[in-house]
Amino acid sequence: MLSKWTEIEQILSDLIGDLTIAVDVLKNFEFEWEKSKKEDTVRRQLVWRLCIFSLVMNCCKYVELNKKYGKEFKHLIPEHNKVRGKFNEIITQNKSINNLRNGCVAHISDKSKYLSNLQVQEEINKMFGGHYADDFLNWVCPDDIESSDKTKSLVGVIELLRDAVAAKL
Repeated sequence: MLSKWTEIEQILSDLIGDLTIAVDVLKNFEFEWEKSKKEDTVRRQLVWRLCIFSLVMNCCKYVELNKKYGKEFKHLIPEHNKVRGKFNEIITQNKSINNLRNGCVAHISDKSKYLSNLQVQEEINKMFGGHYADDFLNWVCPDDIESSDKTKSLVGVIELLRDAVAAKL
């Protein structure tokens, strides 16, 4: 069994990988799809669905991690409390993330009604803030994540948290 802090470090590392890959797959798929001018819209929709659902689940996992280990974060790495809380709040306030999670991504036995395809699309559009997906995807993980300000993206903040936890192990 992992120690609490080793477990937290592992969860943070998993979140980094899962969020980064979902954004990367989606952006690369779109680039290749646009280049090829394929008419395979079903495949395109399925790739989007897979990646968006992964983003939804992992955003929710970030919130759950903060809920479960918030006291530990406050005690061990208080220097990151503000930015950690800011991103937790942004995700929590984006009701579409939770609506998608509870309405189709994670639960079918939940008390909420399963979302139709049209409702899923509407929630995704709301999740993006009514804008193109790029703004949201870059907020999750920008293309230049290695050289970007870590406090400006979800993956960047998670990297800060993971590195700070790892330094204290």
